[in-house]
Amino acid sequence: MQDFFNDQSEKNHSKKSLYKYIHRKIKVSKAELLKEFHVPNTTMTRILAELTDRGLIHQAGFGEPTGGRPPVLYEIVSEVAYMVGIEIARTDVRVMLLNLRYEVIGQDRFPLTKQHTPQVTIEMIINMIETLMERYQISSLLGIGIGAVGPIDRENGVILNPESFLATGWNDVPLGQILQKKFSVPVILNNGANTAAVAEYYARNKQEENILYCISGYGIRCGYIQEGRLFNQKQGDATSYEHIIVEANGRECTCGSKGCLKTYVSFGAMLSHLQSQGFSATIDDLLNSDEPLVRKTLMQSANYYGIGIANMINILHPDTVVLHGKLIYNDSKYYREIIQSINKHSCSRNHKITIRKGVLGEKATSIGAAIQVFNHFFE
Repeated sequence: MQDFFNDQSEKNHSKKSLYKYIHRKIKVSKAELLKEFHVPNTTMTRILAELTDRGLIHQAGFGEPTGGRPPVLYEIVSEVAYMVGIEIARTDVRVMLLNLRYEVIGQDRFPLTKQHTPQVTIEMIINMIETLMERYQISSLLGIGIGAVGPIDRENGVILNPESFLATGWNDVPLGQILQKKFSVPVILNNGANTAAVAEYYARNKQEENILYCISGYGIRCGYIQEGRLFNQKQGDATSYEHIIVEANGRECTCGSKGCLKTYVSFGAMLSHLQSQGFSATIDDLLNSDEPLVRKTLMQSANYYGIGIANMINILHPDTVVLHGKLIYNDSKYYREIIQSINKHSCSRNHKITIRKGVLGEKATSIGAAIQVFNHFFE
């Protein structure tokens, strides 16, 4: 089965194009395939028979008749191969096993502490993958996708020097090379905001061709889908978004500048501001407290967050903005304040934009990482 996905020959190209079309359409008739691919009926019959014989597709009932017999429908066999999607965030790691329909078969996670050096973390990831494969009786994988905190070297599969990890040693970690050597499959590394954007794109209406996916919490990150394709930087560093200036001569940032979005919106920035006001707070306080000073700080943060997103909208002109983060899901007033600020500061009055919460929640990054594995074989 791996041979079909790995084969990049011109002869196999038409078969892979047909297979990907069936995958995207979920169920499709031979008549629709003939209309889409403009090949002779005998050629289409031969390709469908070959894909069926190899166990890649099968017949899936009948469609609506259009005057004669109802057409046979084809769909992919989702259990013919599996992918692993991994999220490496600042606070935890999530490992998922998915089939070719991007359905989650099994998953596990663990928190990142001061003891979770790269060596310890990688050993735990390998153990989780092997455990999931054994539990679901899977002998081999199509590939492994990783969505990680940046900055990263995407081409070489290296996590460079992420901020805020509790453990030491997270510098120039060749995670892709290690996992590829262990499992002998392609390993695709990208920034977690990018893989989450990919997942949201496939989870919702395909008409959302341009999606800006924004993550807020310990850091501020974003991923962007443009005309259905992921907008990638060489190093996959989606954290540069948090250094948009939202207040001239504002709060000092770790980057050396002043007034960066991060200094108003990140958890650390809000807690530092509360501390400067004589109020010792925790992240739980940000999520749950009704203390007036906490609420005032949150609303100020939401306003600045909206300004930062509005700047991105004015540059990128997305169809949809997807917001993700604990405060987004837990605090409706915070969420509404962000939207009001976006509407106030963006110049998109002649271009209708949908602003919504993520539909996949905490699963988005891992699912998107696995989807990138599948897409890798069709590039």
